Amino acid sequence: MALKGASDFLGAYGGGVQVERRQCAEHGGYAAKSVFRGVWTGCPVCRKLKAADEAAAYAETLRHEALRDGLEKRIGRSGIAQRFKHCRIENYAVSESIPGMARAKAAAAEYAENFADVLQTGRNMIFSGRRGTGKNHLACGIAHEVIAAGKTALVITVGDMLRTVKDSFGGGSETEAVGIFVKPDLLVLDEFGAGNLSETDGRILFSVINARYERLMPMLVLTNLTAEAFRENTDARIRDRLRDGGGKLIPFDWESYRA
Repeated sequence: MALKGASDFLGAYGGGVQVERRQCAEHGGYAAKSVFRGVWTGCPVCRKLKAADEAAAYAETLRHEALRDGLEKRIGRSGIAQRFKHCRIENYAVSESIPGMARAKAAAAEYAENFADVLQTGRNMIFSGRRGTGKNHLACGIAHEVIAAGKTALVITVGDMLRTVKDSFGGGSETEAVGIFVKPDLLVLDEFGAGNLSETDGRILFSVINARYERLMPMLVLTNLTAEAFRENTDARIRDRLRDGGGKLIPFDWESYRA
């Protein structure tokens, strides 16, 4: 076949596959091949760039999926109950007629936003007040933000923590069991002050709190006790450690919204 110009066939080979000289607006001339009747290959440079973009997009998708899976695993290990899975600080509803709700939400937001500084000082926070006022909602909201920032958080009731440590008496080490609750960047202790503690329970609770205090590891304590009852009924050693370094007690003294 004779060649007559840039748009003419350059030749034929491989059982009828033809080559034609074509022009790419971005990368200049290239040899296009007919791969099927009426179907020609495009610019090889464009093809390579497209493949590279697709590979980069796929790699980014895998990275996001890995981050999401890692986040979900960390949340799964955090002890956040299913009921509080979607609790965030921003979706905690406040009533304009109850200023304390807005103050509590602002305190939670400040704590989460400045958690890097909190880790430097070990600053604790106490949510004190009635049932159904949103203490768990805001506490889990803080835990979610801590986890999303790449840190670790554990939410557990005092009772479950004590049972976990005491279960170690049958074979494991109490020190190792206590260490489980010292490792997380944030420990959220729910149902603090619920019921009377035995001498053993009191010793274990103090061991956990003191170990975290000495390592500047912050704690978020949730209690249904009033501020006054908390001061009167909490071991002075524990109370002082929770309030040291700027620890704050946030009152939740409005009616339950579960009703």
